[in-house]
Amino acid sequence: MNETTKEPFFTAPWPAVVLSGLILALYALQSQFDTTGDLVYMFGLNPRLLWKYDTFYALFTTLFLHGSWAHAGMNAMFGLAFASGVARVFGTRIGGAALFFIYYLLCGVLAGAVYCAIFPDRNVLIVGASGAISGLMGAAIRIGPGYMLPFTDKRVVGMTLAWTVINILSAFVSIVPSAGAIAWEVHLIGYALGLLSIGTWMRLFRPRFYSV
Repeated sequence: MNETTKEPFFTAPWPAVVLSGLILALYALQSQFDTTGDLVYMFGLNPRLLWKYDTFYALFTTLFLHGSWAHAGMNAMFGLAFASGVARVFGTRIGGAALFFIYYLLCGVLAGAVYCAIFPDRNVLIVGASGAISGLMGAAIRIGPGYMLPFTDKRVVGMTLAWTVINILSAFVSIVPSAGAIAWEVHLIGYALGLLSIGTWMRLFRPRFYSV
């Protein structure tokens, strides 16, 4: 009789699992100790305040705050789904995991910075890791087996169109219950950053990927 090898049910690389768990754990702490919402106002991202008072730290700190359990849960779920592919090609050793988390943070910080540059006078408060998660989504859709899928690939085009439509609709219809208004522009900016940058990032730090 031929023996069959059973594939493990859960195959997500540990950096993706840690990222998803951190999103939930940090919101658990936030909801437990920040009952008045002070942290959100102190460390959330406000474009007008960013330029007027140089609160550039908020580009970073806002990534660790969320508006509700639904908001945090959605980001954790999408993070686990799309971070897995990106974390896997970076590698699960310490060096690869570090590159993965740095890339994640850069996507989030740059998504917020570009949003604030486009809308410098908006007096809105933005919290959440959605820009960074969207960056991972854009990156993941480009990753093939040892090569980057071209921008014209049907999977890349299809995912890009779907994500664009979903986010434009979210401007008019609440998709995440109790999450409040969604900064859908940040999602699209983060997605575009991931889509455009992952090839360069891999060539710089993981050139062996292209020899797979």
